[in-house]
Amino acid sequence: MKLDCIVIQFARFPKLGGVKTRLHPELGKEGCLPFYLELVRHVHDQVKQSGLFHVIALDDTGTDPLMNELMKTTPMILQYGNDLGERMHNAIAWGLTKANKVIVIGSDCVVLNQAHLKAVVNELEDHSHVFIPAEDGGYVLVAATQSYGDIFTNIEWGTDVVMEKTKAAIMAGNKKAAYLPLLWDVDRPEDYRRLLEQFPNWPNLN
Repeated sequence: MKLDCIVIQFARFPKLGGVKTRLHPELGKEGCLPFYLELVRHVHDQVKQSGLFHVIALDDTGTDPLMNELMKTTPMILQYGNDLGERMHNAIAWGLTKANKVIVIGSDCVVLNQAHLKAVVNELEDHSHVFIPAEDGGYVLVAATQSYGDIFTNIEWGTDVVMEKTKAAIMAGNKKAAYLPLLWDVDRPEDYRRLLEQFPNWPNLN
């Protein structure tokens, strides 16, 4: 019997110098690794608290204390594909074998919370796809009730036209999509400074 919904959290396997590279000028590679682990744990905990079934999709394997800890309660799978679009498409196709609704999120959006996830699940009742756009022109979340690869092909990932081109593909395929209000994620030094201004007690958001 299928689940109603599955959340797939994309994450890089934590390696020194291999995560949050655009924050190296602000934190150095020695600072980026623990910060990335804080992001992964924060997003993980938000999903867990939502009560939705949850897996983490890693880009590589290895041994890490946080990953070992999270693995005790959260299944982990490997991403596969030649670029981000192919990996997301494959993740959604896999998720749809397990659940009627699939939500794919990154590990960079500190303001994504349980209320957003609930809203996405509700929108999937009437839409084949749901997106939460990002302020930088991409998106922080994609959700689907069907596999549609065109939204993941010929996209310049990491640019400010990702959402625009994705919307065009949705329209060309005559798909019914919902777009929730913009959120922001932490990619650049200015995003990190914004995080500390908004949440001075980070990683505690209370």
